[in-house]
Amino acid sequence: MPVLSKEDKLRLLTTIMESRHADLREQNLNRQGKGHFHVSGMGHEALVAVSIQTEPDDYIVPYYRDRGLVLGRGMTTRQLGLEYFAKRNTGSGGRQMPSHYSNADLHIWSVPTPTGSQLLPACGMAWGIQLDGKENLVVTTIGDAATRQGDFFEALCFAREKKLPMLFLVEDNGYGISMPTRKNNPLALNVLEPDNWRRIEGQDVQQVYDATAEAFEKIRAGSGPFFFWIRMERLSSHTSSDDQKLYRSAEELQALEKSDPLACWKDQLIRDGVIDAEEFAKLDNKVKERIRSEYAEAEKGEDPSPNELVANVTKLPPKLNREILPAGKHRIGDTVNKTLRLGLQDDSRRILFGEDIEDPKGGVFRLTQKLSTEFNRFSIRRWRNRQFLVSLADSRLMAGGRSSNCNSSILFIRDSISS
Repeated sequence: MPVLSKEDKLRLLTTIMESRHADLREQNLNRQGKGHFHVSGMGHEALVAVSIQTEPDDYIVPYYRDRGLVLGRGMTTRQLGLEYFAKRNTGSGGRQMPSHYSNADLHIWSVPTPTGSQLLPACGMAWGIQLDGKENLVVTTIGDAATRQGDFFEALCFAREKKLPMLFLVEDNGYGISMPTRKNNPLALNVLEPDNWRRIEGQDVQQVYDATAEAFEKIRAGSGPFFFWIRMERLSSHTSSDDQKLYRSAEELQALEKSDPLACWKDQLIRDGVIDAEEFAKLDNKVKERIRSEYAEAEKGEDPSPNELVANVTKLPPKLNREILPAGKHRIGDTVNKTLRLGLQDDSRRILFGEDIEDPKGGVFRLTQKLSTEFNRFSIRRWRNRQFLVSLADSRLMAGGRSSNCNSSILFIRDSISS
């Protein structure tokens, strides 16, 4: 297991500080009327200890409280500032909400607003990695309230079935907006097998680091997936549209200080002699001023143009350069079957997967008849819902593969995807 050097510990501290001060800066900008929305990651910053251990070819599939996670991966506060102000020079071109992180170069999947819907695309990426025989992995996160969503259980089942190279992180801050969740999440209800989940205290940066190092080593050796249930505290309101003082007592809010990962890491480093209180204060002030400066620069960034509204949203397929069937009348099913056959012949990376698509029938409308006999590149022949199949198909492409996804009566073919 890699041991944290003094430089590593200070890097963790600086990145956690950066995440904290960026959150505080966005809150201030909101109050000044310079921003329109803010989602805080305060209390979740210890996950920096996860992302600093990733390799360049790994993927991060986060959710909206993962500011620390994406900063540890390599995103900059300047980039996050541009996203906060919805500027043109961002991964989404100014389309996404604040805290909906994305960066194609760093393999950070764009955060979707519907909670939990990022997990199936994460599985698709991990499956693509596995099919290509690579050793990299996928880290995906979810809040505890979203673990009651169906996507969560579909993703767990598929990851276990395929033994995918994945690390699932449940960030349990005890609340789904204003509703307490600690007594009714799947782990508390014994819906999940406790032995499969490693419980971690999310304010303990060292514990998060050590658990991640151990899991990454085993995942890269082919023993995935791994599952962490990380208990942490949400140190601020759900969003800028919320006030947690309305539903959390003064005593509860005061007790949150004990679960602050920044304060806990500071105390640990002082005890270990890595830094003293005066050095901490100087570093903290330096980071704070840098964050203020970077947001001021980001505010001056170029705004998106209405003329680019649909740019890079879709990528048109290449023109057909050959005749699939001779001119004349043909059954739609025959045309689809012929197109799929040619696609499978042309590129060995392509696979075909869906529900009830295997021979001898080849689907409800026989769109894939004889293809599973001719090509040994079929998968997932059992019933799956359409969201599951499309999520896997599109995210499989993100990991470098190509797939033809035949979903019973509806055909989805994805040859390319624009990032």
